[in-house]
Amino acid sequence: MAHHVLMTGGGTLGPVTPLLAVAAEWKKREPEAKVSWIGTAHGPERVLIEAAKIDFFSIPAPKLDRTRIWKLPLVPCLFVWSCVRAFMMLSDLQPDIVLSAGAYVSVPVAWMAKLRGIPVWVHQLDVVPGLANKLMAPVAKRVSVTWTESLTAFPAKKTAVVGAMARKFVNVGEREMARERYGFAADKPTVLVMGGGTGAASLNEMMAAIGPELVKHANVIHLTGKGKMLGALGSIANNYVPLEFLQEGMADAYAVADVVVARAGMGTIAELAALGKPTVLIPIPASHQEANAKALTDRQAAEAVTYLTPQTLMQAITRLLEHEERRTELAHNIRGVFALNADERIVHECLLLLEPVVVPVAQKV
Repeated sequence: MAHHVLMTGGGTLGPVTPLLAVAAEWKKREPEAKVSWIGTAHGPERVLIEAAKIDFFSIPAPKLDRTRIWKLPLVPCLFVWSCVRAFMMLSDLQPDIVLSAGAYVSVPVAWMAKLRGIPVWVHQLDVVPGLANKLMAPVAKRVSVTWTESLTAFPAKKTAVVGAMARKFVNVGEREMARERYGFAADKPTVLVMGGGTGAASLNEMMAAIGPELVKHANVIHLTGKGKMLGALGSIANNYVPLEFLQEGMADAYAVADVVVARAGMGTIAELAALGKPTVLIPIPASHQEANAKALTDRQAAEAVTYLTPQTLMQAITRLLEHEERRTELAHNIRGVFALNADERIVHECLLLLEPVVVPVAQKV
């Protein structure tokens, strides 16, 4: 009988895109399998999840927001309510297994799954484990990690390094299709700028400042994030294409990109590794992304800008545009940073975990 897989995560796309790769691999192994998702009500994940024809449900996401201290006393109440909602959804959905790659919305789902006897699989994307995964690890049946550096953060008996996973569709982009769609000249390289699933206001401001100069050297596709579009971006030049969000044409945008500027979330990094893209990483300051970026720069697999100004960003981009040997080196190294079949390994191990236990019949004496 085909399984019912429940995935959970959201608020940003970081923990979402890797799980979508796992969902696609599971459907490949079990075409009749049912996949459902519990995410946040107002996060960016719903569009991608529903586009993948996955049933989407939402619960409140209890989050420790240290920038709004006055809200902290409400967190326990919200968490209890989230647990109640999660318990009710699990009762209705009756999944065989729950998978998460992080996010606060996943914590009540994982805890209530444990209470109901449903196995939980947690995947640690980033080098430094986040609070959500630390809270879910004790109730998880298995934990998988991307980086060897993360192994010591979880119980050794149930933790394994599996590498990363990337959505398979990113490999089928067409360079010429993107050029035709955006009217790009073939004699100029293309820079793809991405601020992550929720966008990056500071990066958008930097691009508004350097855009008029950058388009003299390259075509630009700039994904600002939903609701983060700046009016100045739309009037830079014909070969500067600002978009809030890109779904159908994402593979083509990747294909046409000679240099990528991106945040250092693992969902993005995995796709850049799968494609071998020379990359300038802009990690979110004082976040887990700084460790991700350092892991890549230590391996000579990406450039990183940790002090973001128009000047430092422009220098980093033009340096790669002007030095083909460096782009080739980065492209080669990022492909070898980690194994890229984590989705296959996770699905394989989950299916083994769900196999019924056969109790041998005692032989008659």
